[in-house]
This record gives sequence, C-alpha cells and structure tokens, in this order.
Amino acid sequence: SAAHALARLGDPRTARAAAALATNELRVAYALHPVRLLVELRAPEAVPALITTLERRLRPHDPYRRVALACVEGLGALGDDRAGPVLNDALAHPALAQAAVRALARIPGQR
Repeated sequence: SAAHALARLGDPRTARAAAALATNELRVAYALHPVRLLVELRAPEAVPALITTLERRLRPHDPYRRVALACVEGLGALGDDRAGPVLNDALAHPALAQAAVRALARIPGQR
C-alpha cells in the first residue's frame, strides 16, 4: 500500500526500492507485488529487475511460479527488446509458455 502511494506521488525512490525487493532472493516469496509495481511504474529499473528475477525463477523446481508469471507478463507489457532472450528461455517451461508467447508477440521484432 505504501509503495503504491509513493508511486502516485512520483517519489523516485519507489522504483529503486521495488527493484531491490523484486531481486532479493531472501525475500522472493514477497516479490509478486514489487514486480507488479515495477511494471506499473515503467521506471528504468523495471526491465533489468524483471529479467534478473525471471532468470532465477527458471531454475528447475523453483516454487515461485506466480512470481515468474508476473515477470513474463510484465516484460511483455513493457515491450522492451532486452527481454527477448529470457522470454525465449521461459518458453521451455510449461507453466510459462503461453504467457511467454504472448509477451514475445508484444515486443517489436520478436517471435
């Protein structure tokens, strides 16, 4: 709630804080809201943080599929071509494949 309020106020620290929370492996269970906030903010930190978080979620037997799915959907919404390689990697994961196809379709020059 506080992070969303800061986002509405335009506080530049919000994106940095959300990126730090999203990429903190010790707190990955709580990363879903920071990931979604990063997408909403469309800050420069968003794409690198989502890529890092998603790369870590693509490991075998990772229990945080909801976080991975939020990253895939967010990267598609942001439409940045830097996300292409990690989204292509996500295609190999059945729980993420459909969302990855949709995300790649939203990125210019990707298939």
